[in-house]
Amino acid sequence: MKKINILLVLLFAVMFSAYSQKETNTSNKEDDKPLIEVYYFHYSHRCATCIAVEEETRNSLNELYPSMMKDEDITFLSVDMDTEEGEEFSKIIKVSGQTLLFIKDDKREDLTNDAFMYARSNPDKLKSKIKKVIDKMLE
Repeated sequence: MKKINILLVLLFAVMFSAYSQKETNTSNKEDDKPLIEVYYFHYSHRCATCIAVEEETRNSLNELYPSMMKDEDITFLSVDMDTEEGEEFSKIIKVSGQTLLFIKDDKREDLTNDAFMYARSNPDKLKSKIKKVIDKMLE
């Protein structure tokens, strides 16, 4: 039990260390939490489509929202659920399998089906779906 508590503390420390390093004068928010958090939950053994989902999502976010990514107003984290930390974090976020999830405050948008459908066959369509979700969350 003590080991799990220590792992959870370490997980949160690692995941959110970037936020604490951000200078407060570069942020227009009251706290340093990103406006939108994007998570890609996956397992260690990955197929070409699974890898493409991560790459296309990361590339789309960097291309569509470069300053927000740089300022960490939008963050992207790939989470391996085969690790202890990833498994624990997926339970906290309430994810049970491969998932592409966009979170803003209490709003959650799951693009898993679209991501797996379009990441390899039509990456521009996936990029469009990502833009639609992010833009809606930014309204």
